[in-house]
Amino acid sequence: MSRGFRLFKVLGIQISVDYTWFAIFVLFSWSLASGYFPSMYPGLGPARYFFMGVASSLLLFVCVLIHEISHSYTANRLGLDIHEITLFIFGGVAQLTKEPEDPYTELKIAIAGPAASAVLAIFFLAVSRLIPGDSFPVAKAITSYLTTINVVLLIFNMIPGFPLDGGRVFRALWWARTGDINGATRVASAIGKGFAVFLIALGLLQIFVGNFTGGLWSVLIGIFVQQAAESGYRQVLVKNALNGLKVSDLMSRDVVTINEEIDLADAVEKYFFKYHHSCFPVSSGGRVAGLLTLANIRGIERDLWGETLVRDIMTRIGKDETLSPTDSAIDAMTRLANTEAGRIVVMERGDLAGIISRRDIMKVLELKAEFRR
Repeated sequence: MSRGFRLFKVLGIQISVDYTWFAIFVLFSWSLASGYFPSMYPGLGPARYFFMGVASSLLLFVCVLIHEISHSYTANRLGLDIHEITLFIFGGVAQLTKEPEDPYTELKIAIAGPAASAVLAIFFLAVSRLIPGDSFPVAKAITSYLTTINVVLLIFNMIPGFPLDGGRVFRALWWARTGDINGATRVASAIGKGFAVFLIALGLLQIFVGNFTGGLWSVLIGIFVQQAAESGYRQVLVKNALNGLKVSDLMSRDVVTINEEIDLADAVEKYFFKYHHSCFPVSSGGRVAGLLTLANIRGIERDLWGETLVRDIMTRIGKDETLSPTDSAIDAMTRLANTEAGRIVVMERGDLAGIISRRDIMKVLELKAEFRR
């Protein structure tokens, strides 16, 4: 989820919104204001229906956010270190820095979200029962809807197919029983893909009988679940392939650095054209201060290259944005997946030890896959 912007932090977790979120927000607001609320609560008027649609959609995504925060907070308490949650078109996604190491950690994290949805459903049910419908019909309608939607989210998420929460619970229980995370993920992913096929078929049927909008979203969600289920299984296979490897086993040691004082014209001519790399560490006073990438250079007009120094446009890096040779290859892969440059500097006792890239990881995976044939 790279296209969007950051909002605020909750419990130390950055909350961001992908631009695709606005599409589902508009669709939900429109469908609630023009269809659901007028049919369920007739006679309230267009202005009230518009308010109910927008307010309910906002509160629905607050509920989704609380669901994801519950997962992330539990994961952080158990040492998984989640920094960011991004709301996007299909709900929310937490950016894991690493996967659970045992089934019991997986189980605790998996049930945290559904537990939050259950609490929210009970809360909105209680509030709805306390509100007199004759005096406050709008508030009554919104809280009743939020009760229903949280129950629906709870039931949907507890379907035992990966990557849904129920699939993660199922995987954790199977993993605990057999000790085989590969087999557990394979079975949970198969159930997830089967459920995805059901959603796609149901969506096509809805489109055929005239419910185009509902059918289209069922098809899209089914495709998303299917892809996520397949991706989850591949991630486990990749993790096993990298198990036991360190950054020092994969990194490139003969690293060419660029001095921060040279201009871009020299950097392009003497480094990018000569060595054919797309990224170089930048040195400052004998220390690595940042990275110079093709993306940095593309942002500067060619006529200004001779007047622009490397230090003015490089991507600066701090201690938390480097790796150590003793870090695991799995952690490196996760970190690399969240970097735009696709490379991370490796430091040892303050000195440059090497650099690791996504290509370095892929080479190892390709070799291991070749020898398994």
